[in-house]
Amino acid sequence: MLNPYDLLKGVLDEIEKGLKEDINDNILAEKFLLSQVHLGRLFKFAFGRTIGAYIRSRKLAVSIDDLLHSSLNVLDIALEYGFGYEQTYIRAFKNEFGLTPGDFRRTGQIVKITPPLQLFDSGKLAQGPRSDYFCVLGPDIVMIPRFHVVGKKHKVSFHDSLALTPGLTKQFLDHERAGIQNALTPNVYFGFCREAGAGEDFFWYMPSLQVKTLDNIPEEFDKYTFPASLCAKFSFIGPGGIPNIAVVDGMFKTIDNFMEDENQKYFLERKRINIDRFDLTDFNGRFRFWEWFSPVIIKSKTDPPKNPDGIIKTYKQELPALRFIGKKYSEPIDDLSYKKIIDNLDNWRLNTLFDAIEKQSNIDMKTLYEGSDAYISLIRKNNEEFFEYWLGMFMPRGTAVPEGYEMIDIPQSTLGVCRVYGKRNSIINYDSDCRKKLTEEGIYQEGKTSEKWFFQRFNWHRFFEEDKYAKRILEYCYYI
Repeated sequence: MLNPYDLLKGVLDEIEKGLKEDINDNILAEKFLLSQVHLGRLFKFAFGRTIGAYIRSRKLAVSIDDLLHSSLNVLDIALEYGFGYEQTYIRAFKNEFGLTPGDFRRTGQIVKITPPLQLFDSGKLAQGPRSDYFCVLGPDIVMIPRFHVVGKKHKVSFHDSLALTPGLTKQFLDHERAGIQNALTPNVYFGFCREAGAGEDFFWYMPSLQVKTLDNIPEEFDKYTFPASLCAKFSFIGPGGIPNIAVVDGMFKTIDNFMEDENQKYFLERKRINIDRFDLTDFNGRFRFWEWFSPVIIKSKTDPPKNPDGIIKTYKQELPALRFIGKKYSEPIDDLSYKKIIDNLDNWRLNTLFDAIEKQSNIDMKTLYEGSDAYISLIRKNNEEFFEYWLGMFMPRGTAVPEGYEMIDIPQSTLGVCRVYGKRNSIINYDSDCRKKLTEEGIYQEGKTSEKWFFQRFNWHRFFEEDKYAKRILEYCYYI
């Protein structure tokens, strides 16, 4: 079975090959083993136009070359491109370009044609175990009018968001939505994520349905009015069912890639609010269509970031005696070394490998020291060609070690901490700059520690949730 990306690319290729033949949606549906209805819905969702209209526009666009550079009469051109009759071609040409083929030949008037649609590699869902099964389209910038929703609001920590939201969605669709009697479209689901407040480590998640008014809402439900907003819209095509943890993670990586582009003109207010939407009836037995929205701010109307990119703070920090629990890896030293650590960190989050560590302690990890609930990459450069690193967490001394994990007991210690601000991919390789800065400030002395251990501290609120400029904070910590 072709994934949606390759399926759509195949359809576009077949259309281009068949412009001088009798290509149509029925032939395409038979070739790609779909019904005409399902293929038509897939194409319309992806490209915003019908297959028939697109084929006709492409035939007309390509026929212009024959009108300009050949002596073929209009009837011959009409038959060559499968229009059947001269008048059918003339009528379609005039509807498309505003003048007849004959007038076009005589006047040489400039007309706007439909170029071939294209899918790029960026249209494949970023990473994730099932990335080949998904296709990403957009972003489009759209204006969404004010509307009301009713649903069930849940408090979800950033830490648990990927794991919990698919289950809350399923619970709402299977057991709760039937209680909303005045839904405008009972089969169209809206998932609202809203910021709880500055500095909070959780957000509000509300599976919901759209309603015309907020009158007579049952007490057990919550309500919200989304204001008219300029939004970025991403469209996703993938297997049926509720998007799982792999899909959600890949989706946000794709959105992050958009935000990393210095040429895009908008700031995405994803942290403040974002919405996913899908129609339960938009499932053809193979693919589900859904959309994701978030308000945007035009860059020219926004103040520059408070902090410039780079090192924004250095300080000393005292740590109690701790037990580090995690797993050890080794990588060759090259330009991609730190990116490999981040990719592995993403895999840990996706496969909930940190959960097994956190379950070993009943205390609130935030009470140990500032930043103690963060994920850690503990790194040691042991020669000029390789370095070893561990992924895991610092836990209280004596914490049990889960099966398949290892531990290192670390005595009470003092850290030199370097806080770095910027885009995700630009702040993951600041080791040399941080050592230099800490040395200049007299906090750190190169070679003072025997094994050159240091660690990157990935705090949930600072690193995994970007600000409105799509920037984050990563801390580099050195034993002094």
